[in-house]
Amino acid sequence: MIFLSKLDLNQKILDSFYESKNKDITIHSEYYYDDETNTYKSKEEFKSIERDKKTATLKDNEKEFNYIDPINYKTKNIPIYKEISFFDLNGVEKYKVSSLNKEKVDVSNSKNTYVKAEKYFEEIKKLKQNEIYVSDVIGEYVGTKVIGTFTKEKAKKAGIEFEPNNYGYAGVENPLGKRFEGIVRFITPVYKNGEKIGYVSLALDHRHIQEYTNTVNPTNTSLKQNISDATLGNYAFMWDYEGKSIAHPRDYSILGYDKNTGERVMPWLSADLAEKYYQSNKNINEFLKDYPKFEEQSLNKKPNLKQLKEDGNVGLDCRYLNFAPQCEGWMQLTENGGYGSFIINWSNVWKLTTAAAIPYYTGKYANSKRGFGFVTIGASVDDFHAAANKTKSDVLDILKNQTENMSEIMTENEFEIKSFIKALINELTIITFAMVVLIIIIALLMSGYLSKKIDHILIGTKKFANNELDYRIKVTSKDEIGQLENSFNEMATKIEKLIIEEKKLNSNLEQKVILETSKQKEQEQLLIQQTRLAAMGEMIGNIAHQWRQPLNALGLVLQNLKFSYDIGELNENMMSKSINKATILTNSMSKTIDDFRNFFKPNKAKEEFSINENVFKAIELVESTFEHHHIKLEKHFSLEEPKFYGFPNEFSQVILNILTNAKDAIFENKIENPLVIVQTKIEDSNILISIKDNGKGISEEIINKIFEPYFTTKDESKGTGIGLYMSKLIIENNMGGKIEVKNDDEGAIFTIKLPINNN
Repeated sequence: MIFLSKLDLNQKILDSFYESKNKDITIHSEYYYDDETNTYKSKEEFKSIERDKKTATLKDNEKEFNYIDPINYKTKNIPIYKEISFFDLNGVEKYKVSSLNKEKVDVSNSKNTYVKAEKYFEEIKKLKQNEIYVSDVIGEYVGTKVIGTFTKEKAKKAGIEFEPNNYGYAGVENPLGKRFEGIVRFITPVYKNGEKIGYVSLALDHRHIQEYTNTVNPTNTSLKQNISDATLGNYAFMWDYEGKSIAHPRDYSILGYDKNTGERVMPWLSADLAEKYYQSNKNINEFLKDYPKFEEQSLNKKPNLKQLKEDGNVGLDCRYLNFAPQCEGWMQLTENGGYGSFIINWSNVWKLTTAAAIPYYTGKYANSKRGFGFVTIGASVDDFHAAANKTKSDVLDILKNQTENMSEIMTENEFEIKSFIKALINELTIITFAMVVLIIIIALLMSGYLSKKIDHILIGTKKFANNELDYRIKVTSKDEIGQLENSFNEMATKIEKLIIEEKKLNSNLEQKVILETSKQKEQEQLLIQQTRLAAMGEMIGNIAHQWRQPLNALGLVLQNLKFSYDIGELNENMMSKSINKATILTNSMSKTIDDFRNFFKPNKAKEEFSINENVFKAIELVESTFEHHHIKLEKHFSLEEPKFYGFPNEFSQVILNILTNAKDAIFENKIENPLVIVQTKIEDSNILISIKDNGKGISEEIINKIFEPYFTTKDESKGTGIGLYMSKLIIENNMGGKIEVKNDDEGAIFTIKLPINNN
C-alpha cells in the first residue's frame, strides 16, 4: 500500500495493480439436499492421490511405514481486493476499480460507503505520511433461524419455509446458504512534492481471511478440508482484537452490519442480558455502549432464543456472549499477545480449546498486544486424544497377556523356587556370621595402628600451632595415614613459605600502592583522551551537517558570479554584494569551528556556570545532525536559572555523549516519529537534567553494565565503550553528582542529579 501511494496514480495504474493481486481460494463442489437422510450431499467425491507402490522401497525402511497423501481439492483464483480507489482531500473518488460499487462517490458521507457502515473519513485526516488506517471487518450480516444442519424438519419447527439459500452459509450444515461478503479497508495518505493531495484505499476481500480457518480440520488425518463441518465440533475460527467473530465455519456467526442503517446488528446475547436490554427501550448499540463487558460469564447462563426465533440475529460478540465462558478464557490467554489452551465442557462434550494472537501491528492495532485479534481452534478431547487412547488400550492388552503368562510360569515353578530360597538363606547365615567375626578382628588391629599414627599427627599440629614452623612428621608408611603425614608436611612447608613471602610483600606494599595509583591515573587520562577522540569523530559528522547549508549558499554565490561574468553584467556593485555575502557565510563556518574547538578544551579549574546554557551548547552541536535524521528534539528548560560550581566543558561533553547515544539507538532501531526530550528542573535542593528518547530502550540484561569501561553493543567501528564510563566519572567523581538510567514504555531515560549547594 505504501508503495502504491508513492506512484503518480491514475486509472491505468489502479487497474494494473488490481489485476496483478490474486490468490487461490478452496471451493467445494455443488451440494444438494437429500430427503432420505436429511443431510446435504456433494455431487462430486474427492479422493487422495493414488500411489503405485504402497510399501517401502528399501528393507531398512519397511517397519511401520505409514503415509498420508494429500487430496486435490478444487481452487479458484480471485482478486485479493474487492476495491482499490484514490480520492481527494474532500473524499471525492478520482480513480477506482471495484466489485462493490463501480460508481465514483463521495466517501466523506458514510452512506456512500460499503453497507453504509464505514465512518473513517474524519479519522484518516489525522494520518501522517506512511501511516495506515485499518478498519474492522465490514460486511452485511447474514442471519439464520436454524442452528445446526438446516433441515426441513428444523425449518418447519422454526415456522419458516425451507429456503436454505435465504439464510447464512454454514459449511456442510447449509452449503446452499448466503455467504458473508466482507472487507477490511486499508487507507494511507498520498503526498506530492511534500503536500498531501488525497488518499489511496484498498478493500481486502474477507474471503481470503476465511480461507485461513475454514479449510482446517485440527483432528483429521488430513489437515486440509474443502468444506467446514461444524457438526463435529472440531474447527478453527477467528476473532478481532475486541472479541468480535470475524471468521467462522457458520457465516451467520460473523458479526455484521445492517445495510439499511449502517449500524451493527444485535449480537447474540445471554438471556439475562437480553432481558435488561428489552426493558431499557434503547437502540441495541446505544445500550451496549456503556454496558459491562464479559459480565460473569458462565455455563449456567442460557442464550437468548427470542432473537434467534424473531430476528435470526446470532452473530457472536464475546463481550456479551455471557453463556460462553470460554470467551473470557480466550481473551485472557492472548492478553499479552501469546497463546495457550484450556479444556471446557461445552454442549456436554469435553473440548480442548486453544487461542493464539494474530501479530499484526499496523494502524489502530499498533499498540495492541493482541494485534489484529486471535485464532481459536476447538477440538473434542476424545477426538484429539483418539490415537493416544488407542495406543493405551493396545499397551494394556499386551501387559494383561504378559501378566497371565508370568502367573502360569510362577505357579509351575513354585516348589523349586521355595527350595532354592531356603538353601540360599542357610548359606547366607553361615557366611554372614563368619564375616562379622573377621570384621571385628580387623577393626581391633586397625584401631591400634590408627591411634598410634594419629598421635604423631596431633603432636605435629600442636608444635605448628606454637610457631615451630620447621617441625616435620616422620613418614613411616605409604598407606592412607602415610599420605596424610606427607600432606601435613607439604602443608607446613607451603605455609612457612607463604609467611616469608607475606613479610616481603608487606615491606613492598606501600610502593606498589603508589605505583598502581599512578597507573590508574594514567589509565583514566587515556580513557579521557579516547573519549574525546571518539566524540571528535562524532563532531566531525556534526560539523559536516552544520556546514551543508552555508556551503550550498556559497556555491550559489560563486555560480551567480560566473553567470554574471559570462553575460557581461559583472560590475563593482555585483562583486561587492557577492563578496559580502561570501564573507558572512565563511564567518559562520569559522564560528562553527570555534564552537567545536572551544567545546573540546578541558576546564583546568572549577568555575560557576549555567546548567541551561551548557545543555543548550551541547544541543547546538548536534541539532543539525538530528534534523538530518528527522529526529524531533524537544527542550524543556527550568524557568529558574540553575547554577553549578564545576567543569562546564566536561559537563557539556556528558550531555553530548548521551544525546549521541540516543540518536544512535533511534537510527539503529529505525524508529518512526523519532523523538528526544531534554529537560532541566530544580527539585529537593538538586538540579535534575533528564534526556529521554523513544529508541525502544536498553535490554534488561545489559542495562546494569552500560557504565562499565569498554562495554558497548555497537560495532567496533562505531563505539569504544568508554563514553558512558567517562560520563559517570565526570558526574560522580569530579562533580559530586549522580547519573542513572532506566527504561520506560518507549525508550531510555538518562537522569543527572547535581547538588545545588556544592560550593
